[in-house]
Amino acid sequence: MPALTNWWPGGGGGETPELRPGLEESDISPGIEGFLFTALIVVLLVIVVRDMAKRMRRMKYRSQVEAEYAGEETEFPHEVAEAEIAPAGISEAQQRARDAAAEARFGPRKDQPES
Repeated sequence: MPALTNWWPGGGGGETPELRPGLEESDISPGIEGFLFTALIVVLLVIVVRDMAKRMRRMKYRSQVEAEYAGEETEFPHEVAEAEIAPAGISEAQQRARDAAAEARFGPRKDQPES
């Protein structure tokens, strides 16, 4: 396998090739072309991600509108009842313990008056 990596400087464990006369290691860089290519890739990536987010938002909106026309419950409701968020199979005692721990850590809830 070492024969396959000898072409890469430092990859084969052999000697590092000598630089041409007049060149130093600090002179070797990708240059302006490398910078521009990297900047182009970043700009294209930002454009693609923004376009994807726009398409996902549009698909979500269309599914909500189709569900409303069909008279069904929307897949992404804007407001979810608290009972729907509670995990299945949790007892009232466990829920009270969770609420007490949350209140001790974060303070009283805004929607409930202090008792």
